[in-house]
Amino acid sequence: MWVRSAAVFFLVMTFSVTVDVRTSWCRDAGNAQRSRTGSPSDRPLVLAAGEPDKPPAVPAKPKADISTWAKPSPAQAAAAGKLGVPVAFENSVGMRFVLIPAGEFIMGSRQTPAETAADCAMPNAAPGWFIDEHPRHKVTLTKAFYMSIHEVTNASYAAINARPDKKKKQKQPETPAEVKNPAGPAVKVSWSNAEKFCKDMSSREKRNYALPTEAQWEYACRAGTETPFSFGQSASTDNANYHGDYIYGKGKKGINRGKAAPVGSMPPNAWGLYDMHGNVSEWCADRYSKYTSDAATDPTGPEKGNERLLRGGSWRSYPGACRSAFRHKLSAGTTSESIGFRVICTLPSKADPKKDPPKKK
Repeated sequence: MWVRSAAVFFLVMTFSVTVDVRTSWCRDAGNAQRSRTGSPSDRPLVLAAGEPDKPPAVPAKPKADISTWAKPSPAQAAAAGKLGVPVAFENSVGMRFVLIPAGEFIMGSRQTPAETAADCAMPNAAPGWFIDEHPRHKVTLTKAFYMSIHEVTNASYAAINARPDKKKKQKQPETPAEVKNPAGPAVKVSWSNAEKFCKDMSSREKRNYALPTEAQWEYACRAGTETPFSFGQSASTDNANYHGDYIYGKGKKGINRGKAAPVGSMPPNAWGLYDMHGNVSEWCADRYSKYTSDAATDPTGPEKGNERLLRGGSWRSYPGACRSAFRHKLSAGTTSESIGFRVICTLPSKADPKKDPPKKK
């Protein structure tokens, strides 16, 4: 009896140890397998039937605090306080805007065409190139507006225009992350496509975006100055991206970068706007017309005409073409690696508070 009981006990213990060893081996093998492929919660060994293999959601990039990028002048801050609106704001595609106060200025060049041609220091520079910057005339802008501190970037352009082109059977980038050189200015954009961008963004943002008028552009570029450039009488490749083999006035030769730089690479003007001189030429809303000596209020240009205006000059321009007063006219369908644009945003209507940009906290 005793011997039989001992035999039974021995068989039970042997079975138990065998099961424990097998269980332990299976558990360790499973852990080893998971260590090579990730934890069960990160990468399951077998997906449930019909379960999509989706990448993890990418959290939205938080907007930077306004004080870290907007450096408004006292005049801008005072205008914002009087109007009861933010002095700056950032929209949903990351475009940043500062308030440009209402005011008046003298539009056109203070130098004569002959003086400008002489300061260009180019053998073939002729006064006739600069006649359309005259006569100077007083312009009053009765309404403040927001202007983008940068030229429209490739990332912002893609964010608004990311949809298939059925005619060309080509698909544009779906997200800004897929865009090459996202911080570079969008180029090869015709006037018509720049206008379309503004309309599409207006629809998306529920705000009124547009190309600046020529008067708005020069007023914002000058930022209260009357000199050829908002930073003085001459240009430097330290504060503007243009063809550095050429000079203006008493300026010195500098770097010829040979391409557009990422937006914001140069110092801003007094109103916090970057690249108003050089980098890429910028479309304005107006059709081209000659100046008159008559004072103008909120001018928008003629209703008819085939040529549109470009302002600011580009990376391939001689510095004289980057002056605040310089005007260049082209067909609206023209595209080039040196042509881009920036946009304005009108102030929210008091009758529609939903259009207000986010309040600064």
